[in-house]
Amino acid sequence: MRSPDLPSPPVPVPKGPWAFARGACSGTFSAWGLQLLAGWLAFSLATQALWARHLGSLTGWSALPAYWGETLTARDLWELWENAGLKHHWTGPWVVLGGAAALAWFLWAGWRLQAAAAGVPARLGPWVWGFLDALALGAVPIGLLAWLALLGLGALGATGFPGLGWLHWIGAALVRLAFFSALFLQWWLFRLARAGGPPGPRLGSWQRLASHWALGGSRLWTRPGQWLSLVLGGVAARAGLTLLGLWLAWRVGGGTPSKVLICMGIQVMAVLANAWLLGWFLRLAALFVAHDDAARTATRTPAAPDPA
Repeated sequence: MRSPDLPSPPVPVPKGPWAFARGACSGTFSAWGLQLLAGWLAFSLATQALWARHLGSLTGWSALPAYWGETLTARDLWELWENAGLKHHWTGPWVVLGGAAALAWFLWAGWRLQAAAAGVPARLGPWVWGFLDALALGAVPIGLLAWLALLGLGALGATGFPGLGWLHWIGAALVRLAFFSALFLQWWLFRLARAGGPPGPRLGSWQRLASHWALGGSRLWTRPGQWLSLVLGGVAARAGLTLLGLWLAWRVGGGTPSKVLICMGIQVMAVLANAWLLGWFLRLAALFVAHDDAARTATRTPAAPDPA
């Protein structure tokens, strides 16, 4: 029997995703966090190296590794596209297979990292069915918002003002990237909800499936401002890191082995920084869902009164 003088345990208060921004930083270098970094690095390097090898097989040589940023001209690109057959075989089978294998490794490592942060089992079923949930329920509303944003940016760009033209050009690219980022975020929320429930595509009944869809959608759309700031901020940060790496590598140039190694090092650092940001976002979503589950459980199940 608990003493009446002891305070009752605090009931978790629902919080928005920004409340978990600091807590999401810890754990990003765990075992699965390091695999997440390695998987994204493998995807980036494997696709580029295999594509360069494919280019070499078409032309008998490849000037990209040695002279990237210095001597590759528009005429060179035209020759590669028209005369080397690149327009007919723009990629090879090894590029697709190697990229798909590395991407699967990255996505699965992200799921294991997220499941560990949320305290749920990382099963294959929620990973797959959560993705189908996101496509069925998230693609249309998120795509509609992206389409409206693109229309607005297009109208601004059509005014003829140079500044608004640049806003249209840069903003349209960010909106397209944000669409995929938001769709992935919806996938994360759905798969985390499935991982804590019964197995199967219907979670045991159609009623539970409908409740699952309503919960997964409400977690995103009841806090649109915070999620939108996280999605847009993450897209802008990752794009900025990539462009900064390209600009630094362009300034270094190529032509010598040491400069090529410096360019590769800059690119690797940009890729790893992007992967860390993705891991941080994965953990933030997981901590948000875990806290939201605890808050809903505490609200739904009132504490029993103390015995007299």
